Amino acid sequence: MIAAISRWPLAVRILAGLALGLTIGLALPVPGSSAAVDKVVEGAGLVGDLWLSALKMTILPLVFALLATTFTRTRSLGVGGRIARRTIIAVFLLYGLAILVGAAITPVMFGLAPISPAASAALRSMGGGVVATPLPLSEMVLSLVPTNIIAAMAGPSLLPVLLFALLFGAALTKVKNDDHRQPLVNGLSGLADAMFILVGWIIALAPFGIALLSVRTVHLYGADIVFGLAHYLALIVIGLLILTFVVYLIAIFILRLPPITFARALLPTQAVAFGTQSSLACLPLILKSCDDLGIRQATSAVSAPIAVTLMRMTAPLTHVVATAYAAAVYGIPFGIAAMVIAGLVGMLLEIGSAGIPSTATFVALRAPVFALFGIPLEIIAVFLVVETIPDMFKTLCNVTGDVTAVAWVDRGLPASEPKPA
Repeated sequence: MIAAISRWPLAVRILAGLALGLTIGLALPVPGSSAAVDKVVEGAGLVGDLWLSALKMTILPLVFALLATTFTRTRSLGVGGRIARRTIIAVFLLYGLAILVGAAITPVMFGLAPISPAASAALRSMGGGVVATPLPLSEMVLSLVPTNIIAAMAGPSLLPVLLFALLFGAALTKVKNDDHRQPLVNGLSGLADAMFILVGWIIALAPFGIALLSVRTVHLYGADIVFGLAHYLALIVIGLLILTFVVYLIAIFILRLPPITFARALLPTQAVAFGTQSSLACLPLILKSCDDLGIRQATSAVSAPIAVTLMRMTAPLTHVVATAYAAAVYGIPFGIAAMVIAGLVGMLLEIGSAGIPSTATFVALRAPVFALFGIPLEIIAVFLVVETIPDMFKTLCNVTGDVTAVAWVDRGLPASEPKPA
């Protein structure tokens, strides 16, 4: 039985851990009715908190290594030529579209379906974390440039460390001597690789950690944690479906692609994307979709790999919605300007993480954005429980955006090559 369960995908095991914790928590006597049960639940929660702390422990070195090598990684992806340049422009336009859609629909969704106080309390209990007291504006600005970076790394805010990592990475690309630059790049890349392995080990224990945390949460708050996660999941998925619909509108009304032809050409690619949750694995199908749409092979052969590598256009929207949700859970103000900033930072992180394995990227990419707004990072582990479901819709939208970007590039090029029949 245990051997069979160990062969389940990690996402399934995490959901099974959540279900087990919910079942046990609901079956236990109400708090205060049995001192022995209360102590067992408290002990379970303590072990769950230990797992949560281990996950949080990896965030600073992982994020620093990723951000410090952002510019060296993206520079290595650069390619010359008109098609490549137009593809990069198309990628940033679609990223910008995702930011605007996220900032536009998030207040509407939260206005129509606000998070309940009971669900907020349950999510805070499961995630833990304490919201830091906001600094005065002058102190906040001064804290961005720490006088002691080592002390800043040990401090409560990640923001000055993130800024230092980006500046350090930018300066690293300007070092002319390869013998001096490359060892630092290799060392930081090795640090990131090692941290991904460590995060993988910790996330492998997520089914147990989530089960123990959910036992305590459900024991204290009943089924409110289920409603909270379902509400979060619904808003993320609705946002992704709206963004996908907007991409269809662009393809049909701006690029003048026939709607039936566009939908039919994309359907096989979208089906595989939904099942595999990997845009890169869908590249051959993306090329086939481009061919079915009459896009020149000379265009798609260059443009499609660049788009797939650089663009996960859903990232800004999901950063906006997830950060807004976490801010609502902890009662942190989060207006339109903050949503745009969250989307921009999410876009930068997503571009810089091109080619990085997906096991730990959810933790690595959410942490800087949450830290930017003072949101406790522990809530990331709670959202991780249901991440596999929106990931299906994200990949579907991403491949739709990839094909649309290639079509936009091809449409603007001279008709120097005959289109495929």
